[in-house]
Amino acid sequence: MIPIGLLAVLPLVVAGLGLFPRSSPWLPRAAAGLMTLQVPLVLWICLPAFSGVRIVWGDFAIDGLGAAFTCITTIVVAAALIQASFLLPAGRANHPMSDRRFCLFYTLAGLFVVAMYSAPLAQNLGYMWMALEATTLMSAPLVDFHRNRASLEATWKYLLLCSVGIAFALFGTVLFFAAQHGLLQGTLSTPGLMATAKSLDPKLLRVAYVFCLLGYGTKAGIFPLHNWLPDAHSEAPAPVSAMLSGALLNCALVAIWRVSQVVSAAGQDDFVRSLLVPAGAITVLAAGLMLIRQHDLKRMWAYSSVEHVGLLVVAIGMGAGPIFVLHAFNHSLAKTALFLISGNILEVLGTRSLSKLSGILRFAPLWGIVLVGAGFAIAGSPPFGTFLSEWLLLKTTFTGNQVFASVALVAGLTIAFLGVMSHLAGVVFGPESDKSKLKPVPSWAAAPAVLLAGSLVAGIAVTPTAMSFLKSLFEAAGR
Repeated sequence: MIPIGLLAVLPLVVAGLGLFPRSSPWLPRAAAGLMTLQVPLVLWICLPAFSGVRIVWGDFAIDGLGAAFTCITTIVVAAALIQASFLLPAGRANHPMSDRRFCLFYTLAGLFVVAMYSAPLAQNLGYMWMALEATTLMSAPLVDFHRNRASLEATWKYLLLCSVGIAFALFGTVLFFAAQHGLLQGTLSTPGLMATAKSLDPKLLRVAYVFCLLGYGTKAGIFPLHNWLPDAHSEAPAPVSAMLSGALLNCALVAIWRVSQVVSAAGQDDFVRSLLVPAGAITVLAAGLMLIRQHDLKRMWAYSSVEHVGLLVVAIGMGAGPIFVLHAFNHSLAKTALFLISGNILEVLGTRSLSKLSGILRFAPLWGIVLVGAGFAIAGSPPFGTFLSEWLLLKTTFTGNQVFASVALVAGLTIAFLGVMSHLAGVVFGPESDKSKLKPVPSWAAAPAVLLAGSLVAGIAVTPTAMSFLKSLFEAAGR
């Protein structure tokens, strides 16, 4: 049996190297190389889970769901650290900082990865809660990497709101334990809770679920609990923004999936659906409206993340596991590409203001092509994977007689598409900016371009056979 602990080895090596300030000249390239090697390693470790084998290590296990999100996290982090090897040294040249502070980024990033691995693999509600709390503690200093007033304010808001949210989730976790009546024989193991779900106190179970939904929903960015997200994602360095949006949000959504499965196993599917589907649909609609009035490039992508969180919450509420994984994968690829290419633009032009950005296609043609392609992908345009997963989700809501959700989703997606495309047109077309601090480097588009290609392949290659494979992941996970 392959030990799950192997997943943490290379991220911990990155974290350890960051403890030595003298490693700063070569650490960015070393970290990028190590996390690139992590991709095939994780695929090898998770491969048995894709065949239905459940790899157990104490209260952690690689099941189908955990394997899928572990792979997504690894791809996102590898791309982010590859881009960081370009952007952070370039940024350091313009904003000098000590070697210790620079290397601290990699120590925190390595520990952040380990925490993000732990969340989807935890088979115990208590350990899952601890893993999500650890992601907050490890990522908050990364948000404040630039150490300016705006980043400090964003970090404070992130810590404050997510800490309140995670406290609600802790209370909900305690109530899951209390719902078992026999406190001395109780368990927080998700397989154990699902096996005895019918005997749980239904009132306590519903209250526990509401508190967990409030807590993990804050972490995921469900409207109106999303207020930390736009500030944190826009003020953090681009590689950190990519990890927050492409990987961290998934961890909170997996937590919502896990607790939803326990409540559904108790025969309360209608209760789960009545909470999640309207909440997700309203989130999509609200995010679409907020996208219209954006003035900041990275903040626009942050609100786009809120929109896609809403879609994923609807998928969870409908019990559409394969669509949940498929859309999370597509969103992570496209959104990571957008944050990374936006980081390039910010580093070279020195601004995120949409009113001051124009002519990217003239100034840096390769960057512009990737930006336009990823913009179409995140807006749900064919033939990218997001179009397919959004279409399947809409079809599920229509066939499930969720009329309000269907109308809200169509309206929200339409408004979001118009908002993203109108802002993006101003950025990529028009006169070339003459305020560049550096010349664009074509190779800086490599990682975002590979992610965009992955989204394109996902849109073309997903067939009924592939959807059956995704369904089997959830059957292996006990769905």
